[in-house]
Amino acid sequence: MAPPGKYKLSNHDGVSANIRDSMINILKNWDDNDCNNAYLRYFTPNATLIFSGPKVGRDAIRAARDDMIHPVNGPIVQCTHFLDSGFVNPNDKSEGDGGLGEIAIKATVTYDLKNGKKVVCPVISLGNFVQGVDEEWCQAEHYEVFMDTTELGKAIGEMLGQA
Repeated sequence: MAPPGKYKLSNHDGVSANIRDSMINILKNWDDNDCNNAYLRYFTPNATLIFSGPKVGRDAIRAARDDMIHPVNGPIVQCTHFLDSGFVNPNDKSEGDGGLGEIAIKATVTYDLKNGKKVVCPVISLGNFVQGVDEEWCQAEHYEVFMDTTELGKAIGEMLGQA
């Protein structure tokens, strides 16, 4: 097994490439402030993201990221995912390596705050992927983030003078 890294799973080669690569592209582009929202291409047009409440559709997903992560305004100026391992549960309708199914990825996320403080949060991301609706690759139709944001919320509160 390869060691875990920024965008490589410890069990990278053992995870279905289509679904793995689409999930990793969401995370990689989410982290890139200069990606021109390229992560949205890996979500279906009406996808649901559940992270601090549900966001439905690409516009809502973009707004959620923009409210949280902005290179100048903050409160988070940068985030970086460091992947550990991934696990796939193919759907019954999947044929071969068609990329249909669920993937869970265990990782940590380092958040760089506007005041220079860094906060690391463990995370599990779960995505349900389908054949591309408006792209050739598989896309997430449902994406859920499980994260303990206690320390992150505390650090942002202190930065904003709310603690």
